[in-house]
Amino acid sequence: MQRSTIALAIMAAALPLAACGSHTETAANNSAAAAPGNVMSADTLGAKVRDLPEGQRQGVLFRAIRDAGPSGASCQSITAMEEAAPTNGNPTWKAVCDGTTQWTIVLTADQSASVTGPGPVTIKK
Repeated sequence: MQRSTIALAIMAAALPLAACGSHTETAANNSAAAAPGNVMSADTLGAKVRDLPEGQRQGVLFRAIRDAGPSGASCQSITAMEEAAPTNGNPTWKAVCDGTTQWTIVLTADQSASVTGPGPVTIKK
């Protein structure tokens, strides 16, 4: 099992969306995200990933897989993904890379992801 920091990927994916809000809202949101010691629960992190547009959610899961180590580096694109039942109460997604291997991404309270895989594909595309 590998760990990948995911909070930065989520913030990077959400930045284009933040540009759509007013200047005051954007500045407040960016300040809260950048504040040192800013704590985000696994459920809050899961909600942020869930609320992302599909392409950005794919990007976040892709980044987590690629950051998971040498075996994740072989992933070239996510061809299917779905939210799965929580793992130990933590939000969980399954993602298929290149139509051939499946990965499980569990978001944790320390704003990282536990990534396991590759394994056989069990989700439908």
